[in-house]
Amino acid sequence: MKKLLIGLSFMIPSVGFCCPSLEGTWSSSLEKFESFNKKWAKIDKNAWSFMSQTQGFETIIFKSNKEMLISTPVIELKMGEKVMKLPSKEEQISFNVLGCTDKSIVLQYDRYGKTHISQLQFENDNTYWEYMGTAGSDGNSHIREYYTKTK
Repeated sequence: MKKLLIGLSFMIPSVGFCCPSLEGTWSSSLEKFESFNKKWAKIDKNAWSFMSQTQGFETIIFKSNKEMLISTPVIELKMGEKVMKLPSKEEQISFNVLGCTDKSIVLQYDRYGKTHISQLQFENDNTYWEYMGTAGSDGNSHIREYYTKTK
């Protein structure tokens, strides 16, 4: 019987593991962003100033396994003596789940006219992170963006 169950777990992936659940509302976490990135990321002073002012605002609502709504409010950004406002944004984005394990999900979606692939790494049912930026670029220096489930 034990061999049968083990064999079935390889034939039917959902028996062997389950994908983490995305459904719900997830908010960018400035606290988790700063905690990890201050310790591990290689970020110059100007980039850190910009990022620390723009993190913690974005909300993502995963409505299903095919659609997400990304919302960002107006953000006031201080650069030296200058103060500017980044406008609010709301984007409806379709995505495909390319694969998953019990601790990660890989998504493919189109945003800003380009196809993106993101791997979401789950620390638990209520927290995930992803690397910021794109592969092959001149560096994000190990920067993670964190999201926590709010609903």
